[in-house]
Amino acid sequence: MFYSRGRTLGVFMRLSSTWEYGLRKVVVGVDSLDVLRCIRNFDSSSGTSSLILHVQNLISCDWEVTTQNLFKEGNKVADRFARAVRLKDLGVMVHYRPRLDVVAMFQQDR
Repeated sequence: MFYSRGRTLGVFMRLSSTWEYGLRKVVVGVDSLDVLRCIRNFDSSSGTSSLILHVQNLISCDWEVTTQNLFKEGNKVADRFARAVRLKDLGVMVHYRPRLDVVAMFQQDR
């Protein structure tokens, strides 16, 4: 089954940081049905990517993880953050105040 390694890596990184922050109830939105199917229908005997295996191992930890499909068109805020991160080193970015461009997007969406 085809899946996007980049999107799967994003899911892995979000789950890892969420676990490290101590949050124990999380909803993971994915805008790729292929990635979502791979994560939900994982079969270790099928030769599935080790990245999918790592995502599944995180999901099976002692916490509540719900996965859901997001429509890319309705995910403008996440896309804005993704574009901002592409130009920077990978790592954790913490925003203590909402970015003004993101606030504007929320206000337009009302």
